[in-house]
Amino acid sequence: MTDQPLFTEACLDASFARATRRETLDILNTRLHPALQKILAAEVASGNRVVDVGIDWPDAGSVHVTLHNHFDNRHANAEAVFSLCDDPHYWHADYSTTAKPTHLLIC
Repeated sequence: MTDQPLFTEACLDASFARATRRETLDILNTRLHPALQKILAAEVASGNRVVDVGIDWPDAGSVHVTLHNHFDNRHANAEAVFSLCDDPHYWHADYSTTAKPTHLLIC
């Protein structure tokens, strides 16, 4: 029996560049902090989609994921802290891990 990846192309927004989809899914499935993987899975199940993924920001070894739609604080827990930014120059809100390196889900 093989483990199925948690995230597939269905979680990516239609605007996501085809050339980077495989690498992006690998990052989401293997490098994103498990607490944020759970939140991301819940957001994807509710119809939200990933529009961007990057590594090594804000810390070396971290992953940051930008979602298309706004989310709220319903998924906050001891490992993933919710923060409302609501600054049009940056983003609306985020979940960040409490452990280093800091991983982020941004909307």
